[in-house]
Amino acid sequence: MATKYDQIVREFYEGQSGFTVLLSDEPSFYKLLRGTLHKILAIRRDCLAYFQEQSSCLSEIKDKVGSGQPVLVFVERLLKGRPTADFILNIHKLFPEIKVVVLTDETSQEELIFLHELGANNIITKPVSVDSLVQKLAFTIKPQGKLAQLVEAGKTFLRNGELNKVLLVSAKILELKPGSPAALMLQGDAQSGMGQRDEALKSYLQAHEQSKVFMEPIKKLAEFYKGNDNSQYLHYLKKLDSISPLNTERKCEIGKVHLEREELDEAETYFDQAVRCAVKEAHNYLSQVMSGIAESLFDVAPDKAEKYYAKLLQVKASSLSSDDLETYNRLGIALRKQGKWEKAVENYMAALKVAPNEPGLYYNIGLAYSDGKEYARCAKYFKRAVRSEGMIHKSAPSVARNIAGIFIKVGMSDEARVVIEEALTEFKDDDKLKALLTKCKP
Repeated sequence: MATKYDQIVREFYEGQSGFTVLLSDEPSFYKLLRGTLHKILAIRRDCLAYFQEQSSCLSEIKDKVGSGQPVLVFVERLLKGRPTADFILNIHKLFPEIKVVVLTDETSQEELIFLHELGANNIITKPVSVDSLVQKLAFTIKPQGKLAQLVEAGKTFLRNGELNKVLLVSAKILELKPGSPAALMLQGDAQSGMGQRDEALKSYLQAHEQSKVFMEPIKKLAEFYKGNDNSQYLHYLKKLDSISPLNTERKCEIGKVHLEREELDEAETYFDQAVRCAVKEAHNYLSQVMSGIAESLFDVAPDKAEKYYAKLLQVKASSLSSDDLETYNRLGIALRKQGKWEKAVENYMAALKVAPNEPGLYYNIGLAYSDGKEYARCAKYFKRAVRSEGMIHKSAPSVARNIAGIFIKVGMSDEARVVIEEALTEFKDDDKLKALLTKCKP
């Protein structure tokens, strides 16, 4: 006997021509979902596509949305061992009308909160029975209860820019449930869209008062104060962090706000927390986070930037490649800024093991030795940089001047002259190079 959940799911696929896209590396779940749709629910039309790669999956979603079909997306929390957080965020941003169901193994409450924050409309913990799967499908497709349906209608009006209708729907919800945070959020979004910032702020504050753990009002309040009141912005960012402590990007943002306030210790605390969260993610995501932190510290606190560059290289120790040269270079500059030229040399020497033919590394080693007034050693590595295939002295006039200047200093006038003459073929009007040339005439 068909249940109301069966009817909701059938109506989506047969009445609305709905379509489901599955991104998973587990064929067993694909078989379960396909069997549920076609054997248990007896849906005859083609309504399911299965992918194991994000790019092809996203392409299919775009095609289906472009053809006007309602789409439901199932996605693994981890795909081939790597998090799909960026994919879920992209779907939420590009296609806010799409419902996303995240598949995961047993997980913590903090992780569940984070998944909802990413944009998950529902979460399925595996393994799952056929009956539970049908119920999850139904609840995702059509929220149950009059209030939930009104909220869904208000969100649709909001996406379509029908702000007056949003206000009418939010008023109706507030009649049925006074103080409803969801209704107050809709009201605030409509007011904000109409340019009524003060009224919107009141609505968001009321929504927050009604539910201290509902994240959406707090996000809106944080956005409201961003760039206007750093203290309030920080206050609401930290509230969000206390509810959903696995959001790495937000921890970075909190650290950056502390940095702007010249609160280096507090900034470092949140940056450290961000790194700990990121360690749980894939190495490429970790690289993005640490590099961003280090770059934000680079000019104001090179000693702290050094820490994050070094941590990044340490974490990636087993998978370092020439793609990591930029990290080595930035770490070397951070060390040189602090006068740690010997450590900078060690850093660049380590990089040579990853990219032994990179002329920029020989040049940077020379610069570090120059910082330490080790001019003979500097000239040795500058000479290796010049002899490499890259013709580094022809890359910029400042590079040619640095190399030629050191060669002249240690009595290598002939080598200096060659460098300058070759550089002048690229930089004909550089007066400083011409001046150096007069110093190394035979």
